[in-house]
Amino acid sequence: MERLGILRQRNGSYHSGDVSCLRVALALNDAGISLDTLAEGLSRKVFSLDFASQLMFEPVALTTRSLDRELQAENFDLPTLNRLRSATGLPQLSDDQAPREDDIELMQQLAACRRLGVSEEGLARVLRVFGQTTRRAVDTMRDLFRGEIEEQLLGSGLSHAEMLEIGARKRLALQRSGFRGLFLLQRRLLEEAVFNNVVARIQDAFRDEGHEIATGEAMPAVAFADLTGFTSLTDMIGDSKAAEQAAAFEAFAQKIALAVGGRVIKALGDGVMMLFPDAACGLEASLLMIEEQERHGLPPVRVGLATGQIVPRDGDIFGRTVNLAARISNVAQAAEVLACPATRTSALAMRPLSFSFSALKPVGLKGLREPVPLFSVHRAAAGDGGMPDPEGTG
Repeated sequence: MERLGILRQRNGSYHSGDVSCLRVALALNDAGISLDTLAEGLSRKVFSLDFASQLMFEPVALTTRSLDRELQAENFDLPTLNRLRSATGLPQLSDDQAPREDDIELMQQLAACRRLGVSEEGLARVLRVFGQTTRRAVDTMRDLFRGEIEEQLLGSGLSHAEMLEIGARKRLALQRSGFRGLFLLQRRLLEEAVFNNVVARIQDAFRDEGHEIATGEAMPAVAFADLTGFTSLTDMIGDSKAAEQAAAFEAFAQKIALAVGGRVIKALGDGVMMLFPDAACGLEASLLMIEEQERHGLPPVRVGLATGQIVPRDGDIFGRTVNLAARISNVAQAAEVLACPATRTSALAMRPLSFSFSALKPVGLKGLREPVPLFSVHRAAAGDGGMPDPEGTG
């Protein structure tokens, strides 16, 4: 690469930024742009690689340390390491390649977790979630830079070469903000989860000693909400605009869920799965979504709720209640909230003056043997009280 003029020393040595320049050249070569073609483009000043020194604020180099020696030092074997790396989506390592510095450090962290007693299966579960969520986070950071910086520069009439040069001046600052923000959020949410877990364990300890703990706990409620007519909308406005609508809906749902003490567990394309501490909170959020969707420029929303036990696992939730809520949402109409009997019973016990329930004929739901009684939910009219009548409607 020196001979071709792709890399060049300054003051007789290389600099850390040259690592990124080398990586870009190799990536272009892998993508079908040969080093000779790359060198010609540089000599003709079609573009420059000067910006490459500003690609990553902490560029990672290959190391001369032996992977085999590091594995032995940590009592680790390569097949196990590669199985764990596979869970994250990282490429496999081999004995004959020089590892990256962060490959070595990641292996050391995994070895430390094993010494603390964490099983390979447990590590793989955590790494799988880390890989998926981190991939989404970094893809979102990339899309932000492309849309807010690069596309704006190109739209102003700059050439791609000029855009790369100017964009490089902003990239590292945005990376630092992104990484720091991600760390701060992770630390805050981890602290919340740790304290909640410690409180729950101490409560369990008191119960084991025969002490009654008045926690006031109610069964959690699960809600599935999605935009109706989203397929037709995509055909009408195009994939890009439809993706923006889906993102706007996720943000809309998150804001409403948080306002009543719930949260979005995950996005589902044109929908979301949400978890609430109880049925009343879930219904309040669901009705707010129906009432507010038009003001936020969204298509009609439909919601299905179920209340009962859930099984938390790897940041997700599972179980019959989750499945039931998903099935109920599939039969809801546009701008409608449907709930199961347990949701109705729990919500009326907690807030008898807030909601009105209209009984529907039992509905056959996929995967369930018997038809399920469902209730269409509305806000209770003034003087209604929301109490059930003898026919089973509120």
